[in-house]
Amino acid sequence: MKAKYLMLVMALLMAASLGYAQSESIRPLFCKENRMPELHTFEVDLLSSYAKYDESRNISGLELNRTDFTLTPGVRFGAYENLTLYSTIPFSFIRSDVDGNFTHFKDITVGAELLAYEYTYKYPWVIPYAEVTFPTGNEDDYTAIQKTDSIFGYGLGKMDAIFGVAVGTTVNDVYHYVMDGRYDVNVDDNGIFSGAVAFIWDLSDEFSFLAEAKISQESNNNPYSGVPAFFNGGLSYSPFESLRCTAYGGTSVNTAEEGHGGLKIAYMF
Repeated sequence: MKAKYLMLVMALLMAASLGYAQSESIRPLFCKENRMPELHTFEVDLLSSYAKYDESRNISGLELNRTDFTLTPGVRFGAYENLTLYSTIPFSFIRSDVDGNFTHFKDITVGAELLAYEYTYKYPWVIPYAEVTFPTGNEDDYTAIQKTDSIFGYGLGKMDAIFGVAVGTTVNDVYHYVMDGRYDVNVDDNGIFSGAVAFIWDLSDEFSFLAEAKISQESNNNPYSGVPAFFNGGLSYSPFESLRCTAYGGTSVNTAEEGHGGLKIAYMF
C-alpha cells in the first residue's frame, strides 16, 4: 500500500513538473540563444537600460553629450513547436545637449525565431530569425548620434527588416558559445551586416556569467573612423524556475555610444 501511495505521489510530482514553465529567457543582448518559451506559454520581460552618447559627431572641441534611459517591455510566445514570436516596445527618457530633454517611444519591433536544428542534449543548435521595426520613433532625434544598436532602441524614420542566424554549442555542460550574424536591410544604402559572439559560463544552476562582443559594417556617413564594435558583460540569476534577472554593462568603440548598463527581468507563465 505504501508503495502505491509513493508511486502516486511521484506521478503527481512528475505531472506538475511537466506542466510548469521553466525559465528559458535569452541571456545575451547581442546574440540569440536556444532558450525558448514552451509551446503556448508566454515570457514577459522588462529591460531597463542606460546609455551615454557623444553628440559632437567626432568634431574636435565640441563637448555635446546625451544620456538615454530606456524602458523596453517585451513579450515572447511559443506559437508552434520550435517557433517563437516576440515583440518589444521601447520608451525613452532623454537628456540631450543638442535637443534638450524629452520623452518618446522608439521603433517597435516584431519578430520570429525558429529553432531549426538542435542535436541531442540541446547542442549544437541553429536558430534563423527575422524581425521588422515600425517607425514609431522620431528620426530627427537620432540625427546627431545615428542609429546605434537596436537593443537600446532607435528611430530610423522608416520600416526596417532584419534577417539573421545564430548557432551555438555547449562544452562540459557549463560553457556556452554562440555566434550570431545578421543583415539590416534599411540602415544604409545597401544595408549593413553585423556579427556577434557570446560566451556564457554557468557558475551554478542559478548563476551565469556572460561576455559578448559585436562588430558592424561602417555606414556611408559614419563620422567615426574604424569598424564599430560593441562590448557587453553581465551576470544572470534565476531565483526560481519562472523568473530570471540579468544585469549588463559595457561600452563601444568607433560609435557615438560611450557606455551602457541595464537590468532585464523576465518571467515565464
